[in-house]
Amino acid sequence: MRITTTKILSQLQTEKINALWDNEFPAKLNGRFPLLLNDATSFDHYIIDDDAQSIIAWAVIFEKDQQIRFSLIVAENQQQKGLGGLLIERLKTDYQEFYGWVIDHNDDLKTNGKHYLSPLPFYLKHGFEILTGQRIDSPMIKAVLIKWGL
Repeated sequence: MRITTTKILSQLQTEKINALWDNEFPAKLNGRFPLLLNDATSFDHYIIDDDAQSIIAWAVIFEKDQQIRFSLIVAENQQQKGLGGLLIERLKTDYQEFYGWVIDHNDDLKTNGKHYLSPLPFYLKHGFEILTGQRIDSPMIKAVLIKWGL
């Protein structure tokens, strides 16, 4: 699979990633994709598409609150095929250190009614560190901060 990189998403790419976000994250986070990037700067988007028909995996690195952060989504029907690992390895090659918030439980439901499965085991398998004491516990999201690098 080929990873395409861009600093700025087109309107169509934004719409496709927003749809991917709404399909793959818990339903209570629907429509909140733009909030992830609100007040962020210095974007690097990494896109894997299916012959330019749909985006099947996406990652972004950005600066926010004086940290280099990332987010990553792989379409449910494309999971367990190595795309997430491919994106993570590319991020590790391009950046020495980055952080991300990860939902760390399986209690939320997705729009399709299935349980959202925490990707935390995936990130631990890829060498990320959990920053204990760095949590979000709100009605909207329960997550832990993870770190790669230095």
